[in-house]
Amino acid sequence: MRPIAPLTFGFALALVLFGTATACGGGDAASGGDVPWVTQVDSTGDTVRIRITGEIPAAKVHTLVSAMEIGAEDGTEEETFGWIPTMVPAADGGVYVYDDQASAIRQFDSSGTFVRNIGRKGGGPGEFGQVNGLTRMYDGRFLVWDATGGRINVYSDTGAFETIWRVPFTSHFGQNMLWTDRAGRTYSWAILERDSVDFTKGVRGVIVYDSAGTVLDSVPWPKWGEDPPSLIARSADGRSASAYSFPFWPTSVAAVSPMGGFVSGPGDPYVLYFTGRAGAKPVRVERVTAPVPVSATERSEERAMVEFGLRRLDPKWTWTVADIPANKPAYETIKIDRDGRVWVELSTPAEPIPEAERAPVREGDEARPRRSTRTPTVYDVFSADGRLLGRVALPRRVTLYDAAGDAVYAVRRDSSDVEYVVRYRLEPSLPRGPARRPAIPERGGGP
Repeated sequence: MRPIAPLTFGFALALVLFGTATACGGGDAASGGDVPWVTQVDSTGDTVRIRITGEIPAAKVHTLVSAMEIGAEDGTEEETFGWIPTMVPAADGGVYVYDDQASAIRQFDSSGTFVRNIGRKGGGPGEFGQVNGLTRMYDGRFLVWDATGGRINVYSDTGAFETIWRVPFTSHFGQNMLWTDRAGRTYSWAILERDSVDFTKGVRGVIVYDSAGTVLDSVPWPKWGEDPPSLIARSADGRSASAYSFPFWPTSVAAVSPMGGFVSGPGDPYVLYFTGRAGAKPVRVERVTAPVPVSATERSEERAMVEFGLRRLDPKWTWTVADIPANKPAYETIKIDRDGRVWVELSTPAEPIPEAERAPVREGDEARPRRSTRTPTVYDVFSADGRLLGRVALPRRVTLYDAAGDAVYAVRRDSSDVEYVVRYRLEPSLPRGPARRPAIPERGGGP
C-alpha cells in the first residue's frame, strides 16, 4: 500500500476554456517530426494555453534499451544494493547512488565502475545520518540533505567535503526532497504550516536557498483540486496514527523544475500548469484523453489492503468515507528530468499478474491481502515549455529516477527483488524540446 505522498493537497479550481487558438497543422513542431497528435496554442493572453488532442498508438511509443547496469545478487560491497531511494546522474554519464540499507552514497562512472563514496554515515563534517535527498548542482557541486543533523552537506565535483548549509525545517524524514535549478537555487521540502488535528493536512512547500546556501524564501506548493478523504487510524492511547492514500482519488501533484518554478496539476482532469519561471508567461496544458476505469478486482483488493493496514492499529476501524472512484485519475505523478522535460506518469488499465510472478506468501503473513493485477508504467513527456514530445513505456519492475538526453536512469528489480541501477537508452531518441539555456554551465558537459 502506498503511504501518503508529500505532494497530496489541493483546493477547488474553475477550469479556464480556450479562446482563440492557432493549430500546428497535423502535428507538433516541438516533436521534430510527424506525430499522431494535434497541438493548439493560444499565447495572446497572460497565460499560454496549450490543448493537445489525439491518441498515441503503440508503434509510436518510445522504449528503453539497457546501456549500463550495476548490481549483483552476491557481488562486492559496492555493487550490491539493499534499497535505493534516490540516484542522481553524473556529468560524464555515470551516476551517484544512495543505498539506504548500507547508508552509503556511491559514485559510478559511465561504464558502471565504482569511483568513490561521497561522505559516510556519522555526525561529523561531511558525514550524514538520515538522508532526505541528494542532488547535483549545475555548477558541479553535490548536495546531501542530512536530516539527522539538520543540514545540507556540500561536496565538490570530486567528492571532497566543502561546507554545511543549515536547514530551518528539521522535523520531517523522507526521500527525494532536495532539488536544484539552473540558476543556482536549491529547494528543500518543508511543512510550512501544520494542521493540529489532521497530520496529513497543513501547508507544504519548499525552502529556497541561493548558491551559497542563504535562505531566500519559503514557497507553498501549487494546489489544485479537492483534498482526498482521510483514511487514518489511531491507537487506543492516541499516541500512534497511521494513514493511507485514498485509492484512485485524484490528488494534486507538483515538482520543482530546473528551469525555475513548478510544474503541477490536479491529477484529474489531465491539466498541467507551468508556473514561476522568471521572465516567462505561465503555461496551462490540457491533454484530452479517455478515462481509465477501475476494475472490480482492483477496487476490492485496494479496499481490503486499506482495511487490513488500518485495523492493525485500530481493530474497530471501518470504511465510513466516500467510495473508491469509478475511474482512475488521468495521471499519478510528475517527474522533471535534468533537461527540464516533464514526465507525467499515466494511469493505465490493469492486467493480471501471472501466478508465477506473484509475491510469495511469507510465514506469519497469510492474512495480508495481495494484488492479483498490475498496471504498465507509461509516461507522457513534455518539453520545458509544455509541448508534448512523446510517450515512453518502461519495462516491468523498473522505476524511473531521472533522465538526461537519451539516457534514462532507473532501478530494476529482479524476481528476487534484488535491485540494479540501470542507465537505459531511449529508442528512438526523444527530443529535448525547446528550453532555455542554463544560467550556469555544467562542468564537464552533459551525459
